[in-house]
Amino acid sequence: MTHVTDFSDESNRVDDTSPVREKVTDLESAIDDYVEDGSSVAFGGMGGRDPEAAAREIVRQEKTGLTVLDDARTTLLDIMVGAGCVDEYVGSWVGTSLISQGHNIRNAVENGVPHHLEMRDVSNFGSSLMFLAGAMDVPFVPTRSMLGTDIPEHNDDLEVIEDPFGSGDPLTLVPAARPDVAIIHVQRCDPLGNAQIRGNVVNDHLKARAAEKTIITCEELVPTDEIREAPELTRIPFYAVDAVAEVPFGSHPWHCYGRYYADLPFYREYGLRSQDREEFLEWLEEWICPHEEYIERIGEERLATLERMEREINAPAPEGDRTSPADAANAEETHE
Repeated sequence: MTHVTDFSDESNRVDDTSPVREKVTDLESAIDDYVEDGSSVAFGGMGGRDPEAAAREIVRQEKTGLTVLDDARTTLLDIMVGAGCVDEYVGSWVGTSLISQGHNIRNAVENGVPHHLEMRDVSNFGSSLMFLAGAMDVPFVPTRSMLGTDIPEHNDDLEVIEDPFGSGDPLTLVPAARPDVAIIHVQRCDPLGNAQIRGNVVNDHLKARAAEKTIITCEELVPTDEIREAPELTRIPFYAVDAVAEVPFGSHPWHCYGRYYADLPFYREYGLRSQDREEFLEWLEEWICPHEEYIERIGEERLATLERMEREINAPAPEGDRTSPADAANAEETHE
């Protein structure tokens, strides 16, 4: 399998003799340079900071034969599967979260439309361990996760063994994930590739280290001096990064913590239109375009509303006001 490490010819990713260099590029070039047909790809974020713009660019460039190695994955995978970019998915959960099922994913698995999608399940914890093993440069990690389920029976990449140190208890061996490329969206990054994440890091720090190449897309490109002012936020260091592209609103329609809230009406529309194949293809024609054009179509007013909603949701609640953020957000429409 593409995600199981071959350590017979493994070289260190960090070359101490190479000079520190700037890695700034644009999104189109980053995808063109690093995502080849047949690549294995890991995406960062999970329910926030998802690199949606990068996924749309993969679709726009008509990449094919991809294997996606991931945790739980939402809309971007559904779009890529529906567009025919993905042949295989290894992960713990798929769908479009909150709004609807992953209709394209289900259609590919059940009906082979646009072609068959091979799926290999692991548990949520198991997906984390795949990337932990890859980041540690070891071939597998043992766990008790997935024992007592039928996941190992249906995923040939997993092995169940007896504890070799005397107890005889069963253990699941989870193979290392070593994707060809990881694509991770963050709030801030400098030109060298020091990437800062606010909020949930998920497994992004592991994916960046496990991958052969890592693309960082960021809301804001900032000088290294600004990164140094808050070193505790630098979750992915420069030596694990190969390309940096500034992509404002790069997670839309998902939210990006501290920047903008999720565009729930946009999601609802996608959930409805992706139920029908022809409607989905029309959606692709409408929304698969260069990111700058995509942002123009969304509109400044709508994006400003999402930014304001995120600020309000993260502000301390006044004494006595305990309206949940979800209720407050759902009460406000961001477009007609």
